[in-house]
Amino acid sequence: MLPGALPRLLLLGLVATLAAADRVVQLTDENFDSETSKGVWMIKVYAPWCSHCKQLEPLWRIFADEAVEDGVKVGKIDGTEERALMARLRVNAFPSIFLLRDGRTYVYNGPRNVASFRAYATSTYKTEKPLPFHKAPNSAVGRVIGKLHSLPHLGVRAYRALRQRHGLSDTAIVLGFLAVPVLVGAVLICALDAVYVRRARHEMGDEHEHQE
Repeated sequence: MLPGALPRLLLLGLVATLAAADRVVQLTDENFDSETSKGVWMIKVYAPWCSHCKQLEPLWRIFADEAVEDGVKVGKIDGTEERALMARLRVNAFPSIFLLRDGRTYVYNGPRNVASFRAYATSTYKTEKPLPFHKAPNSAVGRVIGKLHSLPHLGVRAYRALRQRHGLSDTAIVLGFLAVPVLVGAVLICALDAVYVRRARHEMGDEHEHQE
């Protein structure tokens, strides 16, 4: 072997490993819908402290590398951080693996090896029933439910932005949040009042003309 060839091979191996790791997309409540709206996805939900999740991690990276040939994207969700997605996917154990395909969601319960992952994502999923439409996180209903689950998180983000970036006090922020439903209610009342008043005037005008 030529001098310097071994370090070069090790470097290439390291680069290949990092490239495979980069193919695993870290999904969060913020990017889940935008990322999974297109294509086929295999997703695992894990916890950093879970020993089974740690054993699965290197296999998941290899799977992500090989799944490119199948046109399958591979992602992962930290269940300890993404509580809204945990509720949306109805996860009750770590790790949990899902296939998102054609607006349907399948729960993977097969062997944990790369060959089985690839087979399931491309063909063997057909032998199983997907989750019901209203429970699938990638269906139209699931995406609406996801927005509802995200409301508390969005509220926290809005509070932090108002507090840190704009320097508003807690009192001002609370009053602002309370003012929103009041203003919305006032607008709705005005709109309804305008519609009914216009209708009443129209009906009274018709009666008046009839009497004359």
